[in-house]
Parts: sequence; C-alpha cells; structure tokens
Amino acid sequence: MPIEIAMLFAWMLLIVFLALVACMFEDLESDVGSQSNPNSQVQLAPQVGQVHRFFNKAISGEAPAYALYCTVAGVIAWVLLSKGAHPIIAIPIGAVVGEAVHVIFSVTAHVGRTTAQKRFEQPIYLDVLYGHIMPIATHGFMATLCITAIAYIQSNLGTLSGNPGLDHPFALPMLAFIWGITVGAIGSSTGDIHYGTEREFQDRPFGEGKRVVYHGKITRYADCGVRTQKDIAAFCAKFGGPCTGLTFGVIILFENWRTLVGMQVARYLPNLEAAAGDSAAVIGIVVGLVIGVAMIVGNLVLVRWARKRYGTFVGE
Repeated sequence: MPIEIAMLFAWMLLIVFLALVACMFEDLESDVGSQSNPNSQVQLAPQVGQVHRFFNKAISGEAPAYALYCTVAGVIAWVLLSKGAHPIIAIPIGAVVGEAVHVIFSVTAHVGRTTAQKRFEQPIYLDVLYGHIMPIATHGFMATLCITAIAYIQSNLGTLSGNPGLDHPFALPMLAFIWGITVGAIGSSTGDIHYGTEREFQDRPFGEGKRVVYHGKITRYADCGVRTQKDIAAFCAKFGGPCTGLTFGVIILFENWRTLVGMQVARYLPNLEAAAGDSAAVIGIVVGLVIGVAMIVGNLVLVRWARKRYGTFVGE
C-alpha cells in the first residue's frame, strides 16, 4: 500500500478517535448544564412544587449552541493559522475563546431562566452557579477542542497525507460549524436518554417512557444530600457519555471508511484519476447502503431481544 494511502487511513482513524472524545464530553457537558431534553425536568420542577438545585441553561438546543462555540473556535484558529501560528497553539487558543462564549452563555441563561421562575419560589443558589461553571467549561473545552482539531485535519487532509489534491474544499470555520451542529445533535438525540433516567424513573415499567404526569418530578436527593448536576454527570460518565461518543465515532468511522473503500476499489487513489471518480462515488454509496441495512437489521434484532428479555411495552 502506498504511503499516501496509509497516511490517509491513519488520519481518518485519528478523526474517528477525536469524534468519540468530542461527543462523549459534549454529552457530559449537557448533563452538567441541563442543555437539552433534560431541561424539561429542570424547567417544570418548580411549577409542580419541586424546588431544586440543578443548573438550568437551555435557551436553544445543543446543535445550534455547539455550532456557535465550534464556529467561534474555528474562526479564531483559522485566523491564527493564517498568521503563521502552529496548529498545536492555534487550535487550543480557538477552543479557549469558544469556551469563553460558552461560559457567558451558560451564566446568563441560568440566571435568566431561574429569575423567570421567581413566582414559583425557585431561588438562585450561588454555590450552584459558581460550582457548575468550571465543569461546564472543562467538558465543553474538550468537545470544542476535538471538533476544531477534526475540522483542521479534514480541511488539510490531503496535505497531511502527502496528496494535496484531497484537501477539503470547505475552510476550517465552515467545517467547524458543520461538525458543531452534528456533535450537538447526536449528543442531544443519543445522550439525553441517559440523563439520570435510570435514577429518576426506576419505578416505571420498561418501555413506558416519560409521561407528562411525571415531568418536573426530578430526583432531588442523592445518597449523601441534595443532588446537583455534577452528581448526574458522574453517573452518566459510566455509560451515557461513552455510549454517545461511540455513536458519533461509529458514524464518522463508517462514513469515512465507505468513501475510502470506494476510492481504493475504483483505483482512484493515489493518482486521483478523473476517470475513476464516478466509479469511486458509486462504490462508496453502495457500501454505505449495505452498512445502513445491516445496522437497521441489527437494531431490530436488539429491540426484539430487549422486549423478550425485559418485558413488552406498555399498551401492547
């Protein structure tokens, strides 16, 4: 195998690893700050008499929020790179600036939303505000750093692997924007079901879901006192966070793998012959369809096994 192709596969695997880490920390950051679906529990709790000590910062969903943070980080990194800065310096600096925006967003959102619940006697606990800023910033920094690194590698993939013709046509900030939306969407759709659900609804039948009557009845008391978001993050780090990171990593792995297989089988690499470009695209699409069908079948088998093992859904 030519060194260019080997390097291309190596950089793709690094992107997969960074995607896994990024989405894992994004999900845990959402758990710390109640960013998306779990917010329904935190937001409604005071309205049903459940005064709590949870951080509440959801104004928009995770997808547009992380698009903002990652785009800011990508723009700063891109400007520094254009001025001659080394990527090892430019990317972390960009992530720090992105997290500064993240922290400002978090503080104003939490204070604003909690203040709006004054009529329900929900106070602003300063120790909750101060104690959750650092976990939010650190988890968010890791997610933003990894996404910015992915955008840099992808935009310069050809140059890094020895074949500049494979460089991505999109600039680093645009890729950071796209991946920011993606990591936020996956963290919201996959990770939210692990937001302490195992603790909050232990007494509910398998498959019942969250009925409206249970909304707002969050678990307020931990084993050693009043529970806060930091307790939830520690719990979710055992399964929910890694599971969410694995979801993003597998998506990136299969997407890149099918594209590279198509290029390799059609002999588009390493010379980038135009005549083989159409064949490479067709082969990549076919491989992607096969992967999609295989995953759908696997999901159906898993659901049937779970229903048989743990019981049927309510109403069936």
